[in-house]
Amino acid sequence: MTDENGVLIRLAGCFSVERNGVPYPRGAVGGKARRLLKLLAAERNGTLAADRVAEELWPGGGPKRPVQNVATLVSRLRGALGSGIVTGGRTGYRLGRPPGVRVDLDLAAGLLGEAEGCLAAGEPVLAGSAAGRALELLHDGVVLACEPDARWVAAVREEAAGLVRRARHAAAGAGLHGAGLHGAGPHGAGPHGAGVNGAMFEKARRVAEAAVRADPFDEVAYRLLMRAHVAAGEPAKALLAYERLRHRLAAELGTDPAAETRAVHVAILREEPPAGAAPSLAPVTGAAALRRQSAPGATALRRRPATGAVPRQEPAAGAVSRQGMAAGAVPRQETAGPVPRTEATAAIIPHPEAARGRAGPWEAPLRVAGPGAVLAGRDEELARISGAWSRAVSGCTGLLLIAGEAGVGKSRLAVEAERMAGAAGGIVLRARCHEIERALFLQPVVDALRPRIVHLAGNVLKDLVGGWATALESLVRGRALERRYAYEAVSAFLRALAAREPVLLVLEDLHAAGSATVELVHYLARRLSGVRLLVVATALTGEDGAVDALAGVAEVVRPGPLPLAAVRELAGDARLAEEVFRRTRGEPQLVTALLDGPPPGEEVPLAVRAIVLGRLRGLREPVRRVLRAASVLGGAFDPVLLGELLGLPPHEVAGHCERALGRGLLVVRGSAYEFANALIREALYATTPAPTRLAYQHPAPRPLSPPQPPPDVPARRTAG
Repeated sequence: MTDENGVLIRLAGCFSVERNGVPYPRGAVGGKARRLLKLLAAERNGTLAADRVAEELWPGGGPKRPVQNVATLVSRLRGALGSGIVTGGRTGYRLGRPPGVRVDLDLAAGLLGEAEGCLAAGEPVLAGSAAGRALELLHDGVVLACEPDARWVAAVREEAAGLVRRARHAAAGAGLHGAGLHGAGPHGAGPHGAGVNGAMFEKARRVAEAAVRADPFDEVAYRLLMRAHVAAGEPAKALLAYERLRHRLAAELGTDPAAETRAVHVAILREEPPAGAAPSLAPVTGAAALRRQSAPGATALRRRPATGAVPRQEPAAGAVSRQGMAAGAVPRQETAGPVPRTEATAAIIPHPEAARGRAGPWEAPLRVAGPGAVLAGRDEELARISGAWSRAVSGCTGLLLIAGEAGVGKSRLAVEAERMAGAAGGIVLRARCHEIERALFLQPVVDALRPRIVHLAGNVLKDLVGGWATALESLVRGRALERRYAYEAVSAFLRALAAREPVLLVLEDLHAAGSATVELVHYLARRLSGVRLLVVATALTGEDGAVDALAGVAEVVRPGPLPLAAVRELAGDARLAEEVFRRTRGEPQLVTALLDGPPPGEEVPLAVRAIVLGRLRGLREPVRRVLRAASVLGGAFDPVLLGELLGLPPHEVAGHCERALGRGLLVVRGSAYEFANALIREALYATTPAPTRLAYQHPAPRPLSPPQPPPDVPARRTAG
């Protein structure tokens, strides 16, 4: 879950420092330098003055030159762990920031934000995965066990205890809601208490009991425990739990249980479903997407105005442009950090309950603070990606193929899949396929696996995959390997990773990969079952190979152009949106290029020209010449007439047009072709040299041969 070149500091459990899952030897950082690292990690949200650091490191009186000694310790840390481990100078120091340096408590907080958001959005399987991973990271809140009770140690322990409390609430809620997905009745009696549901109810009960033991006044945990007892068909135990809580509150605090707790108690007495026990599991649409967008690594949210239009605004510092919201690239992150609390996320991911008895996010209906922008026009695609990942987390191996024309937003959806998986505690492996590397055996897969394999010692890799370790090492080093043997080795490695955490393998531009890579993807989809693995691949339609080869084993998602409503959402101005939509016909990449550039006018922005010219690079020169000539003609064009203009046979021009059609540059209109949108034609026209345009506008006259009669049919004589 760390960045490929990042450091993870574990405060929970046994303090350790690791890179890419491999711990540094204890001797790498020892003594006062080790305690300094603990202090900086605990106080990671601020800068510590050198004097304050010295006081904490030498509470009974330090050396004669404490500031210089602190600087020496910092230098020692940088030498052992990298220059980015500590920032600042003698006036003040702080821990390096993500993704270079991460702390386990921050990872757990990000996972909990995701878990709570998933519960609110009706995704209990993903919520359970994220909450379970957070609990693993937190080690029941045991933090810096060997450190004395200094103020900074007590503060970080309190922080960890709060995270554990939230994690147990989320895990128990996910267990109850997840069993509801499998058809459990309100009381879970009879067959509903067995099999999958019985196991999920029992897990929810164990987690809720642990929360109650840790905090006997935790009413949210008591309500979850009561619901778990009822769902398992044991309402008497639920009533006993309520009585224990009531007596404890009366004896020690002189108060009664909260109204929400009393409501659950009354429902049990009446043999009714306890309040909040039957959540609404609606499809993942705008609200769930908004929850996802609020996490780090997602795109900046653009708020929709309640009424009227708002002027376009530049993204905030550190935010990603609107291009990321529609189709463009965004910075990739392996995992999400703590979820920022904003107006958009306040109602979805609340703070831990400050007052006793406050309802948790899984107990109340989802409330969004106001209208919000999401990944515009992609609710259905996000729902399918979320569903595929949810099934993978449950142990159902899947293959999701995102297929479409250039610029339609395939890569942006793949980035969203990575964010979902990373935020839920999964392992993300990624690579891009390049046409020039087609001859290299399984090169994209090697690129995806190499960062995980090269950092593993030989004995560790052998423990993971057994006899396939040698084959994997040969594969990543480019040695010759029999194809079936390589497929089995890759399968063994993915199976071993998925046994620890769910795995997402992303392969972009699969249409550019060699046949061996496409065959391996097909092999994984067919041969791996019961493995927590999801393969997400993007591919161009109209290209031979990948899409057709995987059609029988892949779930295919085909994103289309953005509707006018989505363009309005991105633009924030109705008139601007209509103009952009007219010129782009909703193609996401061009929409965002226009919106992120100067106000749309007659001039074609440089970003748009670069996009269109980039799509021409894979086409042969005759195809490009036909397209430039067509841009000069304007409007719909007939290949026959265009061939006469260029002096080319009609069938040859038609073949060039079909190639451009497959790339999404042209569309068919009746018996003619026209450009897929006005902006493509404008960009081609603007980048065609003026003399060439004149040549296409005023072709040299040439004699046309009279039509020849078919064989054996005498030519008619003309009159006069």
